[in-house]
Parts: sequence; structure tokens; C-alpha cells
Amino acid sequence: MKQWARLFNCVMTVDVLVKYKNFPALEVELDNNSLKHDYINLLKKNRQQPPISRDPCKYTLEYFSVLTQQAKDILKWDWIRTHYSLTELVELHKDIELYLSSGFQNIPEEHDNLLHELHYALHAIELKNSRGKWIQIEWFNDDGISMPDDLNFSTQLEFGDVKLQNPYVGHDPIFVYRQRDLSNIAQTCKFHDLVRPGINIMIQPDHFNITERYQTWYKTHAPHWIQQHGWEKVMRYTGWPRVGRVKNLDVLKEIAISPLFEIESVDVL
Repeated sequence: MKQWARLFNCVMTVDVLVKYKNFPALEVELDNNSLKHDYINLLKKNRQQPPISRDPCKYTLEYFSVLTQQAKDILKWDWIRTHYSLTELVELHKDIELYLSSGFQNIPEEHDNLLHELHYALHAIELKNSRGKWIQIEWFNDDGISMPDDLNFSTQLEFGDVKLQNPYVGHDPIFVYRQRDLSNIAQTCKFHDLVRPGINIMIQPDHFNITERYQTWYKTHAPHWIQQHGWEKVMRYTGWPRVGRVKNLDVLKEIAISPLFEIESVDVL
């Protein structure tokens, strides 16, 4: 009887299968929390359309030069440079933030893909041809549900953890703090209060230790913003909404070191 109990406890629960071409499907187990049911339904609703999973290794400086020329021709943005420092990349990001401040639904549809590509390319170049810390699976739409008040955010993510996709063009409080992005905190720093039908799979750990410097930095450089929202709200959204984990980590390791990856499908069980 004890042997059967042990076997039962070892049975793997799989809620989502993420399939990349030429690899077995990644088996994702979601946490049992207040979000799980609605998040699964959100994924089911959107999986009818092909998912998008951009490989950062595709976004070379050569490809970025093509995108910046399109940005100049179509959006009238002068992003063409011979060299891009981190500071300059952060400043270019402001053009996207401002343009999308009222949401994708209020811009011409023919601009959607270019803006997504420019946005992703900026961050890929920041990574200097590495894949960064996670693989993102997403859909091109404004679909989403409210973040449950009781969903805990984590400041300690490990290889194979699954977190929710950032729903905004702006960045979470930790990202803004790490970049020391002072130019417009009220515009750039966005609270993760919306759940998009996206899946982020960690391919590197990400740990953040909250210290007094974190609070001091925000209160020094964004006092009016802190007064508007309150420090308790900033702390509520400090971290990342972890919602599950990949069970077959060996497959994830193979994808993470592959030359290029290409998404094939997402199945919700």
C-alpha cells in the first residue's frame, strides 16, 4: 500500500505542453492557486491562433539596422546609429512607451509587427546576442484578465520556473531599478496587474534581494510617484508572478543551448 502511495505522489501533473520544432514538448505544471483556472481558460482561448516565440539570437545588429530604417520611413523615428550604448537603448525605448501609452488597440494595425520587432530587438541587443533569462511565448492581441490580489510575486526564480508575461511595454519596478532608469519613472515603471495569455520559461535563474537601497532609490528619484501609489503597492509588485514550472528540464536545457529555436505549438490539457 505504501509503495502505491509513493507512486501516486510521484505522478507528474502536466497542464500545458509547449512544443518547439525538433524537440520533445516542454511539460509545464501550473501551481494550484486562485489564478490557475482562469489562466488555463485564457490560454485555451488564445491557443487557437499560432503562438509567437521570438529567439533573441535572431536579433543581430544587422537585422536591427533593417528595423531602424523601417522605423525612420514609417514612424519618422531617427534610430539609426553606428553604435548603441545601454543608455541610448533605454532612451530609444521611450519612443515606444510614449507611442503605445494608450495601448496597441489605438494605433494603426499595420504598425503592430514593426513595433513588436523594434521592442524585442532593443532588449535582445541589450543582451548582446545571448538569450537572456527566459523564453517567451505570446500572442498578438490585447486579451487579458485582472491579476488576483492574492497571487504572490517571487524575487527568486530558478531554471525551469514559469512566470507570466509582462503585459506592458514599460518595465516592472526591479527592472527599472536595475537599469537605474531615471528619465521618466512614472511612464516607464508599470505594475504587473494584468494577466496576458503569455508564458515565460526561465532558462537562467534570477534572484533579487530587497534592501533599504531599493526603497531609498525610488523615494529619492520618484517621490511624487511614490506618494501617488504608496510604497506598499510598489512592494506588492516587486518581483515576478511565478505560476508553475517545467517538469522535463533536460529538454529545456537542449532548447536553451540550441543555435536557433522555433515554436511549433502550445497545447492546454
